[in-house]
Amino acid sequence: MSNAAQSNSAAAESRKSRVVTLPPVSLLSNISAEPFVDTHAHLHYVLEKLPDSFGLTSLEALKEDHFPKNLECVINVLCEPESFYPDLYPGTFRDWRVMASTPYVYLTAGVHPHSARLYDDQIEAQMIEILLHEKTVALGEIGLDYHYDNSPRDVQREVFIRQIKKAIDFNKPLVIHTREAEQDTWDIMREHVPKEWKVHVHCFTDSPEFATKLLEYFPNLFLGITGVVTYSSAKNTQQIVRSVVPLNRFLLETDAPYMTPAKLNRNKRTHEKITVSHSGMIPFVAERIAQLRGIGVDDVMKAARENAREMYGV
Repeated sequence: MSNAAQSNSAAAESRKSRVVTLPPVSLLSNISAEPFVDTHAHLHYVLEKLPDSFGLTSLEALKEDHFPKNLECVINVLCEPESFYPDLYPGTFRDWRVMASTPYVYLTAGVHPHSARLYDDQIEAQMIEILLHEKTVALGEIGLDYHYDNSPRDVQREVFIRQIKKAIDFNKPLVIHTREAEQDTWDIMREHVPKEWKVHVHCFTDSPEFATKLLEYFPNLFLGITGVVTYSSAKNTQQIVRSVVPLNRFLLETDAPYMTPAKLNRNKRTHEKITVSHSGMIPFVAERIAQLRGIGVDDVMKAARENAREMYGV
């Protein structure tokens, strides 16, 4: 067997032997007792990724069993068109009506740039139905992603603009996804987003210069900081946290089930790694921000809680 074949075989065995684990609630609770909000998560994906052995079939059970008691609420993001059709998943955790009836869950709805090629009048009508619900606090995540280009760039731009106009029509704040598309994102936002509009630029990983430009032009814009800030490779995000974004202009988010904070997997072997993130991990994001800024973690948590209230009214 060649070295490459041996390596592939070992990787396959590692995947087979990997056990999905989550951190104990006590570990998450010990960082800070301050109330917090996860301003961007996909909890329905979290439940999908956890195996049946966890015995979790509802968002209520997920919170009760795995989240610290100081988590107040979660902004759960619906960004794939299929998520807009509750009859595909009637009465399950994938049914947005079930999500909306869960006390700690609020919703956003918008077509992600990856799916922009699918956008049509029917999908828009389904999205609007969700936007009209009292638990829906924003339109998004929408925007541009030139890293993967899962939809043609001209289509991404067209759908981005169309959804911005819908947010204005329905008086909804915006949740924006932008990756490797700084100039086009800036041009579209400058032309189509009212300067005073509330905007959450989610999981910000672009340049400090772009962050500065957005913060200076849009006075009610917030930058979302995820577990990415804990990664050694995230130099842009760390610089932004350290010296660009003011304490009153950032939001804490997990983007669960993605972006597991690095500290949870430090010194672990591959098969032991925690590969599913969830909203209870927010304190680890706050802890890293506190380290970068040289302030207390409670100060970060308090500022983020007030910012979430300002952005989303929750």
